[in-house]
Amino acid sequence: MRITSLQTQATNTERVNIFADGRFLMGANALIVLQMGLRVGQELTEEQLEHLRHEESLQQTIDRVLNYLSFRPRSRQEVRNYLRRKETPPEMIETVLARLDHLDLINDRTFASFWVETREQFNPKGSHALKSELRQKGVQREIVDEIVDDEQDEERAERAARKKATSLLHQPDLDYATFYRRLGSFLQRRGFGYDVTSRTVKKLWEELREEAANDLE
Repeated sequence: MRITSLQTQATNTERVNIFADGRFLMGANALIVLQMGLRVGQELTEEQLEHLRHEESLQQTIDRVLNYLSFRPRSRQEVRNYLRRKETPPEMIETVLARLDHLDLINDRTFASFWVETREQFNPKGSHALKSELRQKGVQREIVDEIVDDEQDEERAERAARKKATSLLHQPDLDYATFYRRLGSFLQRRGFGYDVTSRTVKKLWEELREEAANDLE
């Protein structure tokens, strides 16, 4: 089997069409063609062809994962599960993960930091909920415990509850018991503990009622 032509694809300059013995053989990533040193006139052995096909399949899988990672950072386990859903052979999954590790494109510590920061900015939750979410995504417990600071729960609870509390206080004839029950349930559903919830509800009740009274003066 002799390579008779190497043609850059018209629609994708990063890919090359390989022709052998005058017939189309396969398309491949241009980088693979360069790395293997393929050239016109070269005899292509079955072993080289098998290696070429393996590298091309591997590169396609990596490209698919890179697209998956483009939407947001992912944990290592999320990437593994994604590849399994795509019915990727187990040995190729490990090779892909190793290459992504080498490029630092999957890093559970970086992912956990991103997850916590995003939650705190857009949807604050308690440390218990955050840790549970990260463990469900396969992040190791020691990393979770390192990234999630339990002592920030009161700040998170206040950020999470302030808008809801303001809305509740606009309701006529709202008493503290009703306010406590509704806001407390809201915070507990977000993973905040009893003590943090109680202190946060009491603080917001007092602050917002005082602000409302000042506005009336």
